[in-house]
Amino acid sequence: MDFSLPSAFHLLITFLPPFFSIAQTYIKIILGSSLTALDNNSFWPSLSGNFAFGFQQIKSGGFLLPIWFNRVPEKTIIWSANSNSVVKSGSKVQLTTNGFHA
Repeated sequence: MDFSLPSAFHLLITFLPPFFSIAQTYIKIILGSSLTALDNNSFWPSLSGNFAFGFQQIKSGGFLLPIWFNRVPEKTIIWSANSNSVVKSGSKVQLTTNGFHA
């Protein structure tokens, strides 16, 4: 099969955009990484971008540490750590060798 330069270029353009969009949502989370409850922008997205884990403000000065659907306008919480008790602004969670440390 003989590819001409224009057809190879078109093939490349056709298949590259999905890879670029995935790369933009990926964040490498390493030991020592942490999240701080300051606003709704303190989270780690899943590789697909469909889910996120982090702090969500649910009332003035009160935050939950949930997992939510990240690709919908209303960030629907599907799980939360200790949902009966919120944490204060400035609270922090850190990934350590023993798991998460709050």
